[in-house]
Amino acid sequence: MEPIKVIVLGAGRRGTDAYAPYALKNPDKLQIVGVADPSDIRREHMRRLHDIPAENCFVSWQACLQRQKFADAVFICTQDQMHFEPTMKAIEAGYDILLEKPIAPTARECSLIEQAARKAGVRVLVCHVLRYANHYRKVKEIVDSGLIGEIVHINHIEAVGDYHQAHSYV
Repeated sequence: MEPIKVIVLGAGRRGTDAYAPYALKNPDKLQIVGVADPSDIRREHMRRLHDIPAENCFVSWQACLQRQKFADAVFICTQDQMHFEPTMKAIEAGYDILLEKPIAPTARECSLIEQAARKAGVRVLVCHVLRYANHYRKVKEIVDSGLIGEIVHINHIEAVGDYHQAHSYV
């Protein structure tokens, strides 16, 4: 079976450090074949790391998605408030999508994405990556074992530090 070919839109921490390394560890399963990011440094880093042809490196997601489809899927790792438009354009182009959360800034946009994906017959997978983190797996294991009794209420708070607040919620 051929590896899944992917374009990364947004070569920041999620695109470069969270999802793309899988391709380096599993080249028989995943291949990064394109990247779009306004930062020359980040774009060039991804290009070199994944041996992406220069013609598949773009300054913007718009330029990338104007091209004829050249991959199986798109990882949308742009800033939170920038998810809707590239997702809709990628759906229109027929790409399956790995979409960083939040899906979109408004409920209406989330519904439009869902409707468009169903109509186009493409898959949109939303990243909820913490569920796979070792510490959350261990908590689930303990809860499922019954060791601490029956859970009747959970109050979970994810403390958002200064750095995360500064880059994600501006």
